Amino acid sequence: MKVLYINYLFDRKFSSVGAAVHVEEFVRAAQKCGIDIKACYMNKFRSEEEAVGSKSRAWLKQRLSKYVGQLNALISNIGYFRREWALVKQENPDALLVRYNLLNFSVAVIAKLKKIPLILEVNSPMALENKEFNDKVVNLPFIPKWIELLNLKLSSKVYTVSEALKSYFISNGINDQKIEVIPNGVDVKKFRPDLDVNGFRDKYSFNGKFVIGFVGSFHYWHGVEALEEYVEHLCSKYDHVVFLFIGDGPLKTDMESTFKTKGLSDRVIFTGYTEHHEIPTYLAAMDAVIAPYPAMSFFYFSPLKLFEYMAAGKPVIASRVGQIEEIVTDGKDGLLYDAGNMEQLIECSCKLIENEKFRKSIGRQARDKVCGQYSWEMNAQKVVGLIQQSLN
Repeated sequence: MKVLYINYLFDRKFSSVGAAVHVEEFVRAAQKCGIDIKACYMNKFRSEEEAVGSKSRAWLKQRLSKYVGQLNALISNIGYFRREWALVKQENPDALLVRYNLLNFSVAVIAKLKKIPLILEVNSPMALENKEFNDKVVNLPFIPKWIELLNLKLSSKVYTVSEALKSYFISNGINDQKIEVIPNGVDVKKFRPDLDVNGFRDKYSFNGKFVIGFVGSFHYWHGVEALEEYVEHLCSKYDHVVFLFIGDGPLKTDMESTFKTKGLSDRVIFTGYTEHHEIPTYLAAMDAVIAPYPAMSFFYFSPLKLFEYMAAGKPVIASRVGQIEEIVTDGKDGLLYDAGNMEQLIECSCKLIENEKFRKSIGRQARDKVCGQYSWEMNAQKVVGLIQQSLN
């Protein structure tokens, strides 16, 4: 069985780290399942200079992209269609697997014309997401959502990363029999608790310290902006507690400045952007980890960080939202608190800081659960099963 896995990732190194990890890890796992799969990037990462081009082009892009960005994405289907048609003709795949991207429909048309099964991977309600959160572009009326639903209707099979996302599409008229839920996963061989971190802890002077960590993007929907009180309280209560924040984003600079002003620079360390292959070591050096997502009416995510935290054998303290509540069993393989409830977050942290036996038990059971249910190999097996169903 030969499969082409087509995706449209932009700026994979910085703004789409999670998406890139998903694609690359899935492909490796799918190959282990014995299928011939080829990842086809329609927009490979380019340096900033290559992406921007001339000064005149940069000037135009800066001023016009907000107004013509979605229109340009729509028109880009013409170029994509030509390239993808040639690719399909050359590779002659048995099935097409596509990671849906806003306003793209070229592969869906090709699959229909060529009568090739199309399996659509949907990680977010992109039309809604752009309308609600992206103020950098002027949204086209009704077209993004119409194209999104058209892709789902033209597909042989669809899989979403969460039940919430599946329910959203069902409520928009998509047949529930067509959609499967396949959460994200983790490479349990890379992320594990037994990595050598002695040199790492020496580097950051962590010996004898209790390290609470966060890994991810510093965006509003990750909840990091609300951690000021939390950090201050634990730093004043425990002399040996330190914080390690890994990642970058629009909120990082302000947070870093805030803790510096409060004299906590030596207790709160920001690493900035960190290559994904380094994250397992960072996690192995932590004692507890947090996923402080805010309360959201529609939490459709399948957080990679949650699976990586748990695979590293770390007790995770996470807000009780969406898929997190479905995966983490409170008090057994993680600790949950009501999103936005600072008292509960602090209480959960104190339990882990003060009870080593409990902390290690939580971490062990977290890893056991992920190894048994949420590895990339298991993710790939489920997707391969969908592909095989579409061929029958």
